[in-house]
Amino acid sequence: MNPTRRSVEERHGPWTNHNLALGNGEYTVGPNPTGADWKLRRYLQTVADLKTKPWSELRVLDLACLEGLYGLEFALQGAQVVAIEGREANLAKAQFAASALGLGDRYEGRLEDVRSLSPDRHGVFDVVLCLGILYHLDAPDGFDFLRQVGAVCRHLVVVDTQLAPTPAVAVVDRGETYWGRWHDERNYNAQFGRPAEVLWSSLDNDRSFWFTRPSLWKFLDGLGFTSLAEVQGPAVPRYEVMRHQEGSDRATFVGIKGQRLAPKASPLPDTLPAGWNEIEQLALPSL
Repeated sequence: MNPTRRSVEERHGPWTNHNLALGNGEYTVGPNPTGADWKLRRYLQTVADLKTKPWSELRVLDLACLEGLYGLEFALQGAQVVAIEGREANLAKAQFAASALGLGDRYEGRLEDVRSLSPDRHGVFDVVLCLGILYHLDAPDGFDFLRQVGAVCRHLVVVDTQLAPTPAVAVVDRGETYWGRWHDERNYNAQFGRPAEVLWSSLDNDRSFWFTRPSLWKFLDGLGFTSLAEVQGPAVPRYEVMRHQEGSDRATFVGIKGQRLAPKASPLPDTLPAGWNEIEQLALPSL
């Protein structure tokens, strides 16, 4: 027997963030938009503009899906969606919503740690949604996770993450240097006034690594994403405010896997050279 909304909330608490329209004037949070609604519009439009297949032929992966809003939207558009979530409370809400929306086998929720992602276990996907999870992972876990994202992604990845505004610490991974900052996940828990089983933070690590923009771009370039762009529209107004807060910067990027080409009218190679380092780049004469 399918659970009722009341039974889901009695066991797992009310919805904390994802405001889903369930029909007949019912919403998981309320009739007014939340911050997640703005982000949903951005992710949906970005994929709609860049996809090369009809919705019905897309296989989409929603990593750390929380309460399911983004993957559920893609399933409503007609895509086949696999959603991975590490907390039972969040996944139960996503699966309840999938049932209420009549999505059937177009939406599959899996209670798993995203760090277990692999092509062997999960297959490959046309679109991978990496939204609000990368900045909750420590190093080297975040690096290994991104490699698996690259391995399961056929065409598009959408990455929404907190960034380090300045290169405060260096982490060496497989001989390459990446810059960023450490973040205390325990402070995140305290910020929301919840116990250690807070529903929005890391599963088990006390600190996480936030990439700088250049280092994240460098890493994604190395995974075979031939075009990388920051998505600034549709707008997420809160992100613009966050840019002015000390130590905080959040942005959305899209990576496209295409055919890598080397310029014919220039000696530049077709990708960043090994050992490229943003700190050394800052020391070069300005152009």
